[in-house]
Amino acid sequence: MHVTVEVGSHLEPEVSWPEEGAALTMTAGRPVRLMIFLRRPHELEVDAVAAAPTRFAWVDGEQAGVLLYRLGPVLSWSQIAYSPHLVPPEDGPPGVDPDGLVEIALVDRTTDTVRALHRVRWPAEFTAAVRESVARMRELSFNQIAYDHVLAGLRRRYPTPEDLITDRVDISCTATPAP
Repeated sequence: MHVTVEVGSHLEPEVSWPEEGAALTMTAGRPVRLMIFLRRPHELEVDAVAAAPTRFAWVDGEQAGVLLYRLGPVLSWSQIAYSPHLVPPEDGPPGVDPDGLVEIALVDRTTDTVRALHRVRWPAEFTAAVRESVARMRELSFNQIAYDHVLAGLRRRYPTPEDLITDRVDISCTATPAP
């Protein structure tokens, strides 16, 4: 579900979000949205959302994609799995627009309040690689067992996001701030 997010706004109670972790949406015609959910985020975490550099990496696992992200110079790498088949149909067609606009929101899960919001733009090469990967996955028949198997294999072989960054990413970038 696409919702409007602004700093200080509260999430709609009828929308289901993760208790902690992140949610990633890639819907054609809209910015990529990375929502990070933390309980009582520290001010350093809030500040890191808009601190340079904003870095991303993508792993194409055939049945699943993994977006890695590092916000600012202080926080470590984090990751979130993605499949276009897990997008509810009412959200619209999965996809990544060529403009590479990404909206990053940090939500305090204790109060469901948006604490930070930052918009960045992926470079064209990174955007194209992720867009092509998502389009290819969308064309495959979804198989939950294969999806889970790919993610389990990646976790076994690369137990931390840093391991993925060092040994497995298909493409990486530093995003630029967007208006």
